[in-house]
Amino acid sequence: MKRVSKRKVYWGRLLVLILPVFLVLGFIGFGVYKLLSYPTEEILQVKKPEHITQETFDQLKEKTLENHEYKPIFLHLDQYSQDILEFLLKDEDRLSFVEAYPQKENYTNGPGTLSESLDTIPKLLQWDLRWGYIPYGENDIYLTGCAPTCLSMVFSYLLQDASLTPDVLASYSSQQGFYVNGAGTDWQFLTDAAQHYGVQVERAQVSLQDMKARLENHQILVCSMLPGDFTQVGHFILVTGMEDGEFTVIDPNSKKHTNQTWDPDTLLSQMQAVWSYSV
Repeated sequence: MKRVSKRKVYWGRLLVLILPVFLVLGFIGFGVYKLLSYPTEEILQVKKPEHITQETFDQLKEKTLENHEYKPIFLHLDQYSQDILEFLLKDEDRLSFVEAYPQKENYTNGPGTLSESLDTIPKLLQWDLRWGYIPYGENDIYLTGCAPTCLSMVFSYLLQDASLTPDVLASYSSQQGFYVNGAGTDWQFLTDAAQHYGVQVERAQVSLQDMKARLENHQILVCSMLPGDFTQVGHFILVTGMEDGEFTVIDPNSKKHTNQTWDPDTLLSQMQAVWSYSV
């Protein structure tokens, strides 16, 4: 009988032991590959709805391939308007808000009161689910409600009244006829609403000297902005103070803008009117 060397026996037994391990690892690797590739395949198979432009579709596809948090929206594009998708593409911080668009009817009652502390000026956004899908003018607060949102921040803080939410101010503006279709909120709203709620208001000068003096006197400034860094159309923001020679602002349309300071020359060059508020 031919003798089998111990080395061959050893390697044979080792092969028997490790082959199943390699098979298991192979199946696991294949499974992981399928799990990772399936979402990509699913995204690439989506067809463009007729009401969505090719440019918007391509941009959303690219973002979804890079960040699968966009997938719930991209896989159901037929449920989203062109306007809301363009709104999303301008700022990824809006993702959660836009995702809720198909259920927007569930978000039209308003919160009743703010949950934010009023120890400081609350930093509110137009595109907050608590009021963003409530109609205002020819659209919803998320798109047209910068002025009511600004006054909500100012009045709720100065009066320490959490019931003065953006939807409440938007409702007052609508009832008084201050929203002008095609133009936005009439400037008269900024003074009339202050008088109605018992807040002192003055027109301020669009100048560093006057604005700085008012801020040092603990006044809050609401500024009407021209198209530029903030939006492609007119917009309202708050100027709340100065830090190292630059303005601090609260932009109701952008967390990023709120979280940075602004060079006075940059801000003043885009500013067309200022109102100061105090009690």
